[in-house]
Amino acid sequence: MYMPWADSYIYTYFLKNISAFENAIEQNHGLGGNQLIVFISDNEQKSHMERIYYKDGECHRETLKTYDFASCDYTTPEGISQIINDAVAVAPASTYAMAIGCHGMGWIPAGTNIGTRTVTKNAPIMGAYPTRFFGSGNDPQYQTDITTLAKGVADTGIKMKYILFDDCYMSNIETAYDLRNVTDYLIASTCEIMIDGMPYDEIGIDLLNNNFKNVVDKFYNHYSDFRIPCGTIGVTDCREITGMASIMKQINTACSDLPCDITAIQGLDGCENTIFFDFGDYVAHLCTNPTLLAAFEEQLDRLVIYKANTETYYTSLFYQDKEIPIHTFSGITISDPSVNRSIANVKKQTNWYRDTH
Repeated sequence: MYMPWADSYIYTYFLKNISAFENAIEQNHGLGGNQLIVFISDNEQKSHMERIYYKDGECHRETLKTYDFASCDYTTPEGISQIINDAVAVAPASTYAMAIGCHGMGWIPAGTNIGTRTVTKNAPIMGAYPTRFFGSGNDPQYQTDITTLAKGVADTGIKMKYILFDDCYMSNIETAYDLRNVTDYLIASTCEIMIDGMPYDEIGIDLLNNNFKNVVDKFYNHYSDFRIPCGTIGVTDCREITGMASIMKQINTACSDLPCDITAIQGLDGCENTIFFDFGDYVAHLCTNPTLLAAFEEQLDRLVIYKANTETYYTSLFYQDKEIPIHTFSGITISDPSVNRSIANVKKQTNWYRDTH
């Protein structure tokens, strides 16, 4: 579990997430031969690494290392590599995975101002529910680019079994493409995740056992029964993404000059000008070639192996409390059709965009 500094409010929920995972381990009477290492930042300067272990019917925590921000900058490839290597040194295993708890902006580069305001800790007073999305108004010093994360993992020489983002807006094709060489699978939400995060007490053991179907089913059940229905999740097989990029390059070459009504495409965010569109619905509106569209749909089935969504998704952006209907859902988003001015130029600089246009 990797939980770098985000803000003091979400930090309290990180602690709850760790405790929830411990509950799952205790109910399972152990970790089943696995190990659980937690990196968490207590504040802007101090972080520590803990081992969670099971003994005499309950979980215990052992502090393995304390970090100073100045000596372990977790927003750099070097800092991320150091943290992973430290975990590997104390918990050698045949395979590794990461569950990343933080705020999320999808693929959008650190420091980008997307013109959003969110409701975080004041949300209950304002009649809205807090989510893990904080927008780009928080300090860019503690934001991490996806390409930076990818390089940090790559530099360790380890390919993760999966990377789970317990963050908002992280199930997108741009992020999956950047991570394709460092993880087999990406598990994430297309939309905002409530501040509570993943239900680790319910899915913890399934995460340890790589049982992705159970993770998706239990996530869906949890957020279907939430105080508002607000759960979207997808499991992307990143080993299939190069094939998808090849098909999308053909589609973009054949159809890029054709009109596409973006107002008819399923949006999955709370922005005034949508940034994250449903991937499958976008291509269904864009592609007029039946052969290419069929190839795309077949590859999409291979790419997103599990997905689930409630009938609505929730957003707390712009100081509004909204439940928005989901009419179609493919488990992953894309930003290609976005006309949001704040990302109009940077979207063309993503590896995904360059390789598919």
